[in-house]
Amino acid sequence: MRAVNFADALRREKFTPFELCLESGKIIQVKHSDCVLFSENKSVAVVAEGEHLHIVDLDHIANLSLKQE
Repeated sequence: MRAVNFADALRREKFTPFELCLESGKIIQVKHSDCVLFSENKSVAVVAEGEHLHIVDLDHIANLSLKQE
């Protein structure tokens, strides 16, 4: 996935929580834009999910799915 697509989801005017679906099948919930940090070159993201930190290579994100509210 391109970093710009991920960043666009984080910057939406009214933030909508979303899920990152990794190639491995793992799902990571992104509940707030403050829960994500990017590396300087935007190839890796650190996502806080509750008490867990996920280090995600953006090349291994298969899909980004906005949650319905």
